[in-house]
Amino acid sequence: MRNYLNGILRLTRYREYIWFVMVTTSLGVIAAYGPVDWRLVVVVLANELAVGFAFMINDVEDAADDALDPGKRQRNPVSAGLLTRRTAYAASAVVAALSTALFALLGRGPFLVGAASLVIAFLYSWRPIRLKAIPFIDLVSHALMLAGLQFIASYVTFSETFGPRFYWPLAMVLAISVYGELYNELRDLEGDERAGVTHTASRLGAGTARRLAAVCALCGVLAAFIVLFFVQLVPPWVIGLSAFVAIVLLARPIWLLKRQGGLSRRPAFVAAQAPLHKPVEIAAALALSVRLVGPWLNTVAHAMSTALLQSPLGVLITSSPWTQQLQRVWQLQTEQLLRLF
Repeated sequence: MRNYLNGILRLTRYREYIWFVMVTTSLGVIAAYGPVDWRLVVVVLANELAVGFAFMINDVEDAADDALDPGKRQRNPVSAGLLTRRTAYAASAVVAALSTALFALLGRGPFLVGAASLVIAFLYSWRPIRLKAIPFIDLVSHALMLAGLQFIASYVTFSETFGPRFYWPLAMVLAISVYGELYNELRDLEGDERAGVTHTASRLGAGTARRLAAVCALCGVLAAFIVLFFVQLVPPWVIGLSAFVAIVLLARPIWLLKRQGGLSRRPAFVAAQAPLHKPVEIAAALALSVRLVGPWLNTVAHAMSTALLQSPLGVLITSSPWTQQLQRVWQLQTEQLLRLF
């Protein structure tokens, strides 16, 4: 039973996307001026499950190909023999059903966007169609199902007005996601060629694909610059907090990379970035989460302090001059803190 549950958990591959989905979802909520309420929790869970389904169905459909690659054979629980294909399909269907139900709770708009995400995720890997094996269509479908549609679903959960706060963050996450797909294709290029898989990187060749990935990364950085300094989607302290956390988390991977001399069997373009993606995702997710819940936590703290001050004990305490002064200072600090968000 333990091996069975472990196999299902491995099938989700949650470590590969949990933080990035937090980033795309948080950006959508912040862009729509979404409050912290039950819809935030539901849309986060719905998006995480939708992306989880994409990873799960991908491993089910790719099990035969992964069995040919020593590096993937043990990572994929189906090709490793931990799960049967039928069981893996059933687990994937349950995750898709849960995601669909959660999107439905959020209303018509989020439901339609979420359903589109799940359909694209299925067609991306399903062998009779397999969008991932169609050059250039693979980039579009990947960008939508693993980034763009998550952002859109979270945005339309809270707003039906579209403007720069919608278009520029969407352009940013799409560009980054296309870069991520090219990175994955370059990483898996040798194994995919042995398995006969065709995609954009194999069609263009490694050199051209690397240049295209660099262009997409540059477009993502440019869009991020506009989002941060022109659209001003988040205050400066969020950028600072994200940078600080990223520096802390990147210190060890960079040190190890330098110590190893960047040696790898894979091309340097891919090898140099492999340990750096996740710390940046974690830093952005944490900073954006603080931006989301900060005002809510401050409101809760203010309400609790007000209730305490209005209680008999609070009235007794606040009757003295020094506590009245302390109360005025607290109110001033609260107002200043709220302006930061």
